[in-house]
Amino acid sequence: MPGVPSGEFEFITWLRDRTPRGTGVLVGPGDDTAVLRAEADLPLLATTDMLLEGSCFLLRGEGAAAPRRIGRKAMAVNLSDIAAMAGAPRWAVVSVGLPRHGGRALAEELYLGMREMADEFATSIVGGDTNSWDGPLVISVTLIGVAHPRGAILRSGAKVGD
Repeated sequence: MPGVPSGEFEFITWLRDRTPRGTGVLVGPGDDTAVLRAEADLPLLATTDMLLEGSCFLLRGEGAAAPRRIGRKAMAVNLSDIAAMAGAPRWAVVSVGLPRHGGRALAEELYLGMREMADEFATSIVGGDTNSWDGPLVISVTLIGVAHPRGAILRSGAKVGD
């Protein structure tokens, strides 16, 4: 894969070596699809957010953020969506469109930032996709969690103090 490590499978190996298998993860990064075991009788929650260089963060120039911090932010915005519904995060799928000039160091730092934030909330990164292109950095994280046993708190059901 251009722009990341010297090859897609080497990058997958790098990721897999740094990705612990969390609760409910039967097959994680390295295969085409993650295999997960949901908790009995708890509804699943799913959310996704996309962060775009130049709109959500700056990678270069004045006010630029470090790649690890950008990775933390990409995970945090999704974690907060699950928390807003009183849910517990479980699994994340991460897709990254790397600028060709970014290289492996950028990819690794982004991932390490995402992992730091995910680890704080017992969330496993179970898969995703990485590619490079001639445009800016694009990060999309999809997070799956479980609802509170009493159910998810929707916007329509929120009250002052929730």
